[in-house]
Amino acid sequence: MPELVAPGTWMLPTVVPNNPIGFTQAYVLESSDGPYLVDTGWNADEAWADLTAGLLEIGTSVEEVQGIIVTHHHPDHLGLTGRVRDVSGCWVGLHGADIALVQRHRELLQDDPEVFDKDTQDKLLAAGAGQCDVDDVIAAGKRISMPLPALPDRALSGGSLALGDRRVELVHTPGHTPGHLCLRLDGRLLTGDHLLKTISSHVGLYGFEDPSGDPLGDFFDSLRLLTGDEPVEILPAHRGRFSGVDDRVAQLLEHHEERFVDIKEKLSGGPLTPWELCREMHWNRPWDELPRMMLRAALAETMAHVRHLELQGVVTVEPGVPTTIQLA
Repeated sequence: MPELVAPGTWMLPTVVPNNPIGFTQAYVLESSDGPYLVDTGWNADEAWADLTAGLLEIGTSVEEVQGIIVTHHHPDHLGLTGRVRDVSGCWVGLHGADIALVQRHRELLQDDPEVFDKDTQDKLLAAGAGQCDVDDVIAAGKRISMPLPALPDRALSGGSLALGDRRVELVHTPGHTPGHLCLRLDGRLLTGDHLLKTISSHVGLYGFEDPSGDPLGDFFDSLRLLTGDEPVEILPAHRGRFSGVDDRVAQLLEHHEERFVDIKEKLSGGPLTPWELCREMHWNRPWDELPRMMLRAALAETMAHVRHLELQGVVTVEPGVPTTIQLA
């Protein structure tokens, strides 16, 4: 059900089917031109029904949407933009770094629909996973419907953006994705997946992005970028509104510092493969109880932490099949 969270700003939840995250909280920004959206939801009929019904409930419709600001390229945010654009003729904006990824993903999928499954198999085998684990992860992924992503038509970056008689400030906050954007609006901060109330944003090392980058280091810098100017309220894409940017950033930095300590303790007994390290780390539930579809993400998150420590000279990584990691 839509909720008025500030004058002229509505929060509109759209369901994410078969996912523990539950909902993506899209936002509707009323303006003199008509409504603008921040994110849309997963490309599924159930989410489309939520979006269209929610817009009607607040007195507007999909046909009236003027533009969409997408905080980042993930399918629970970008997913419905193509449908909305087809009905309304609106523009779809995304940071240029994420547009490049969407374009790359579309090209890869058009050339080979199985490309991401093959990449998952290669990454997991190189990490030291067994074929049974690989098969389970790929099978779990196939149960999720993920149509070809729509290609945004407007490249966004940091700075001010006029939406009719309203103005938003776009803040580039890479980490969760290279082109993630937060928005400052009327004293409030819309944070997408960058800053969440009860969970830490997933930051992983993925080969189709920048395999030589430091996404976790980017994430830390982006978190600190938001501190020192407390908004009235934080409006994230999942799990509810909250306040206290500085306190939440401090909690997240401490959480990741504990992850680094955990990794160093695990490696103190000798070299490990990425899969061995991943299995031994502390997650929000025992390893064997994690959904199989999440194991690829767990490995990517582990390797983002390893990459950060590698760049600091704390660990060394020896490529191979399997790869090995040890303290420097």
